[in-house]
Amino acid sequence: MIIVFCFISLFLLCHSAAADTNLSMPISCPERFECPGFVPFGYPFYDVTDTRCGLIKVNCTSKEIQFGGRSYEFIGKFDLSPNSDSIVIYNRTFEQLVRNKSSACDALMYNFTSPSPSPLLYSVSIFPTITLFKCPKNLTYFEKHKYNSYNSCKDHTFYYNYFNGTIPTYLPITCQVVQLPQKISTMPGIDETNIFSLISPVAGIVFKLSDSCKECRKKGVQTGGEQTPITNRGHRKTRHRLDIMLVIAGAFTALILSFVIFIIWRQ
Repeated sequence: MIIVFCFISLFLLCHSAAADTNLSMPISCPERFECPGFVPFGYPFYDVTDTRCGLIKVNCTSKEIQFGGRSYEFIGKFDLSPNSDSIVIYNRTFEQLVRNKSSACDALMYNFTSPSPSPLLYSVSIFPTITLFKCPKNLTYFEKHKYNSYNSCKDHTFYYNYFNGTIPTYLPITCQVVQLPQKISTMPGIDETNIFSLISPVAGIVFKLSDSCKECRKKGVQTGGEQTPITNRGHRKTRHRLDIMLVIAGAFTALILSFVIFIIWRQ
């Protein structure tokens, strides 16, 4: 009975160690993956079928990209540099707000893109943009500087200059800066006195890796969906520790078995 118990203990120990070894195996993340009709995607993007290898989900079938808690249809992809990519997206929700006169004010206050959920790893910015200043009614600051305005909202007026998106140094503290995607000046129907002819549901989103993230990639480290580092170096250390544990456990079990056999043989 004791021998059976020892063999079962050894089997369970080896099975547990094997399971730990499998869990510690490095995740094989592809350098890039293909979306038909687009430039290949790489880190920090990941294919919807593999959530372990990136931060920004891409569905090549539905042509959707997800970040900041929202999904967007993408219609273009460009590599700007080894550490930054531009995705051209089409925001249907924003387009509906612009077209519907009853939601015009909501369109001008629309947060087109959320900040990066992982600012230490990558940044998000849109281009080209038009800068609007949402200010209380009866403010004369921008009128003096010959800004165009939209004053049909209940409590606020929106000021803008199509040809100058610079934020004034002495911006009134009661004003809020809003940046929305801007149509290219060569597009038909542009009217600088009509703000809704200037904004677009199509925008370029630039994703740029942070300096710290770039350094991690040089060392062979990626951050997966759970934001846990994945590195072969860590795997080698873990495997080495497991090998030592197995040798010790095996020697200890063999010693017990030898002792039990000796006792039985003496009887």
